[in-house]
Amino acid sequence: MNQLPDRVLSLPFIWRGKRLFSVRLRVAVGEAALPDVLTGQAAQALTRQPIPPGVDGLLLRCVVDPGWRTHTLRDDSVAFVLSRDVWHYLAWTGRYEDFLEGRYSAKTRESYARDEARFLERCGQALDLREYREPAQVGEFIGHLAGLRGRGRLVGRPVESATLLAAAQRGELRAFLLWADGEPVAGLCLTAVGEVLHYLCSVEHDDFRPWSAGTVLHLQAIRRVFAEPGFHYMDFRPGECEVKRQFANGALRGAAVLSLRRTLRNRLLLGLYGFLQGAARGPGAQPATPDEVRELLI
Repeated sequence: MNQLPDRVLSLPFIWRGKRLFSVRLRVAVGEAALPDVLTGQAAQALTRQPIPPGVDGLLLRCVVDPGWRTHTLRDDSVAFVLSRDVWHYLAWTGRYEDFLEGRYSAKTRESYARDEARFLERCGQALDLREYREPAQVGEFIGHLAGLRGRGRLVGRPVESATLLAAAQRGELRAFLLWADGEPVAGLCLTAVGEVLHYLCSVEHDDFRPWSAGTVLHLQAIRRVFAEPGFHYMDFRPGECEVKRQFANGALRGAAVLSLRRTLRNRLLLGLYGFLQGAARGPGAQPATPDEVRELLI
């Protein structure tokens, strides 16, 4: 279980679309590492993780959902499953060609080859894929990414310059821009931690979507990053979207769990929160996660 900096969670209590009030909770944040999840080493992380002193509770992100009850009372804590979602990942098979053959049909592989040929024909030049790793390159990448966000839809979480700069200083940044007509038309940002490449975000220029700029970028970036020794996984993190489904070759059922100290106040708070969430649930559906909570889960 990876320990992350403590965060303040403003837990909202909403009735029929109207915010009644919110409760501020300081939580220690932990999340399971994908390799530990896949090898079974993180299976007991939820029940064994103690609540550290000085905080109200523990927020566990990226844990496998084995079918927990949404609201659970334990010996020393009360837990609530804040969200459940599909957790996509890419497990590297050793060679780019093996990845393609194991993940896609022959027809799809031929389609991807045509996509790249069409993109090159549209641009009238060799493929211009630029990589950004160094601290001095972070400002340029962030600027181009912001420009792309204004002309396309961001997939994943927004990235901050300070975060990418720190990653670059540690040698962990793997960022890419695909260029055409003298401007970036698709971007992808990854960070490397151990053997795992964490997927932060991607964006594709709307005008270049018909030429599959995003697909070309992702496949070329996957070829490049996994050509480096030591990387075995790409973690797309929980959350459904077309891009993750397109390039992942495995999936889990993930969850985010809030565990508070077992006090009467916390039992009442999570009981009321669960009641209001249940009242907002449509038939056979999970209620939408409030924005304040979702921001802590990505």
